[in-house]
Amino acid sequence: MGFERVASVSELPDGGRLSIEVDETPALLIRLGEFFYAIEDLCTHDGQPLTDGPLVGQEIKCPRHGARFDLSTGKAMCMPATRGVRTFAVEIRDSEIFVSDEPAKAPAKAAVTDQPVTGETTNETSAPAAAPEETAAQTALAEAAAQDEYLTALREVIDPELMVNIVDLGLIYGVTALDGGQVEVEMTLTSPACPAGPQIVHQARMALERLESVETATIKLTMSPPWTPDRMTDEARDHLGIF
Repeated sequence: MGFERVASVSELPDGGRLSIEVDETPALLIRLGEFFYAIEDLCTHDGQPLTDGPLVGQEIKCPRHGARFDLSTGKAMCMPATRGVRTFAVEIRDSEIFVSDEPAKAPAKAAVTDQPVTGETTNETSAPAAAPEETAAQTALAEAAAQDEYLTALREVIDPELMVNIVDLGLIYGVTALDGGQVEVEMTLTSPACPAGPQIVHQARMALERLESVETATIKLTMSPPWTPDRMTDEARDHLGIF
């Protein structure tokens, strides 16, 4: 499909979102300051809508299990999601918002004058508003970097039966950094009676505690929701010959 009008700039306030449909795909149109993003309204972890998820910097967080996705690229920024969401191209034409099913290359930008202005001058109103957004973005980047470090370490842990690392198998449901170098991992096993379970849990804890940034790692096993092959990455499927 080509570009189709979905709303006016004035209809979407800063931080606002609008449920739309792009070529029969549920999507979200989101505004952050003068930038507009359109992403698929679907968490790739469990198929839940992202509609009510909080915004963290330039990311949206799944309200159910906490997976985060970059609004610009659609990339999954943390577990339990391992696959990104689709992004859609957005254009601003005469204060009207148009969306296409083509992948987004960059967020669309509207003129600053399209935003409600209070105060005597543009500088007086825009400078203070930028600071919280910048801080939130820096925090989100730091959290994403920590998540990448944790997942890289956990990829060293191999399921001895399937010979695939536990991240690509989809066994990691979430990794949370706490105060004082504490890290908490929520994970599952391929089955409740997995004979390699104790070995996998021990190796996961040791892999994280070898990191300089981690003092203690706690592993919490859960069987809800139960693991299924659908949680595996494409790399794991290729390794196991699942197509």
